[in-house]
Amino acid sequence: MKKKAKKIILISFVSLLLFGAAAGYYLYNKGPVDVKRSKAVTVQATELYSLFSSDSLKAKEKFTAKVLLVHGEVTEISVNSKLQKIVLLKTGIDGAYVNCTLEEPGESIVSAGTISVKGICSGIGEGDADLGIPGDVYLTRCIVSTK
Repeated sequence: MKKKAKKIILISFVSLLLFGAAAGYYLYNKGPVDVKRSKAVTVQATELYSLFSSDSLKAKEKFTAKVLLVHGEVTEISVNSKLQKIVLLKTGIDGAYVNCTLEEPGESIVSAGTISVKGICSGIGEGDADLGIPGDVYLTRCIVSTK
């Protein structure tokens, strides 16, 4: 009886070990999310910021690490140190923006125009309460969408 129990435990352990190794291999080789082909949650920039500023825990659960299609009015266009275009969308609050880092050039973007940007939500930044600077909501790996 003891020999049979040891054999069952050994087989269970080896099976669990093989399953864990297979899952780890799959996740390691999975690759990044394809933003262009992924389904997106559609939201207005003002609504997105409002949800993060009013109930950040609920908004993080609903939006963080998900692909979003955000519609909004462009406030500013700049370039970061990696020469990626940064587009800031209005939120209705002074100094607070939906900050979109583009993967593609996006030459057709004009300041004060309305656009739709598809990207992965990283959440809201902290800002600086002492200086009265609100945090931005960040989208990464963005593309300008025609939808």
